[in-house]
Amino acid sequence: MSVYTTVTQQQLTTFLQSYNIGELIQFSGISAGMENTNYSVTTSQGEFILTLYEHYQPHELDYFFKLMVHLSSQKIKTLSPIYNKAGIILGELSNKPAALIHKITGTALNPEKVTIAHCQIMGKALAQFHIAGLSFEHTRPHQREKEFSPELTQKLSPHLSHEERQLLNEELSLYQAISWEKLPMGVIHSDLFCDNTIFYEKQNSPVLMGIIDLYLSAYDALIYDLAIVVNDWCCDAEGTLDKTRWIPLLSAYHAIRPLTDAEKSEWIAMLRITNLRFWLSRLDNKYFPPSGDLVKQKDPNELMNKIIACQRDSTTIIQQLNQLLAVPTHTVDRMT
Repeated sequence: MSVYTTVTQQQLTTFLQSYNIGELIQFSGISAGMENTNYSVTTSQGEFILTLYEHYQPHELDYFFKLMVHLSSQKIKTLSPIYNKAGIILGELSNKPAALIHKITGTALNPEKVTIAHCQIMGKALAQFHIAGLSFEHTRPHQREKEFSPELTQKLSPHLSHEERQLLNEELSLYQAISWEKLPMGVIHSDLFCDNTIFYEKQNSPVLMGIIDLYLSAYDALIYDLAIVVNDWCCDAEGTLDKTRWIPLLSAYHAIRPLTDAEKSEWIAMLRITNLRFWLSRLDNKYFPPSGDLVKQKDPNELMNKIIACQRDSTTIIQQLNQLLAVPTHTVDRMT
């Protein structure tokens, strides 16, 4: 949600004339996130999010809008796009595909404010998201092969230290060894970091108001999505998994969508390679930054430290997983 494309007041005023949402009062760029340009828009009839799609063509966006509509029909709290006067969701602004979304009441969850209650809520919500996605008839291939491609790693390699290249090669070997064909598949969010959820505090208790930024959603292994969430929601400042958070999150998820033996056996691998995915992404943005007015850079070392911590603590993590799920010891991850 960085601001790559600048929108003027006149451009936005003209764009809004195609909608029945009132007159423009104010708007401002949103700097959180990485993929699209987003603005917060206030009109005489309410608050909205304007998204300009930097990497997708109009025909590609149809999948995401259909997914939003489907998830909403399944009572999943997520984004709700707005149709214009012609009954169409997608328009064009500043030569980019653009759409308006109803703004969700609440605030994006701050990673430093994540509690056990947040983790329990998210575990349940993610399981419900995955189950709801099983009846979604459309598919979109995940971009894993691109995210772990030789082209990307070769491009980054000259900028890495010897130790970083060694770590990268170890994790890529682990990625290649995963038995993807044995894992349950479905719609995954693929980027469900804390700041892609909106919460509201009600009587000192968190309430999930919505899951946002579905524009990396795809068809892939469900456990891959769960690992992304655990890595972001449940690590301490040094990158170590905090069992007081990840165990309640996983327990809440497992109570609704029980993990299979194949998923349990790949748990450590999933934790490590999802960290690898975002480490590579942040390195790419660091050394080859995209242009933009409010492009937000995130520290790649945060993800590298999480990989190292997971390597170090893999035996302990599996022991905790086995205890939580009553898994026989012979099913522990092969990489430990």
